[in-house]
Amino acid sequence: MSHKLLRKELIGKKVFTEAGTELGVLEDIVIDCTSGLIRYILIRFSGKISQNHRTDEQGRVICAVDEIRATNGKVVVI
Repeated sequence: MSHKLLRKELIGKKVFTEAGTELGVLEDIVIDCTSGLIRYILIRFSGKISQNHRTDEQGRVICAVDEIRATNGKVVVI
């Protein structure tokens, strides 16, 4: 049986890389309407935002991801 989460259960959770580096807080998830796959997530970054990071008009970092996992009250990007 697959596990499912609602978007509202993920918003506000801390986001980490697989290596355990904290990126910030998940603010939103953008889904591709055609494929149904996650296109990218929007993170309120906890560190300094470099010029390499793309941001939206609200200053959130746009993070393309292949997959996200929710474990132990946090979100892990893959």
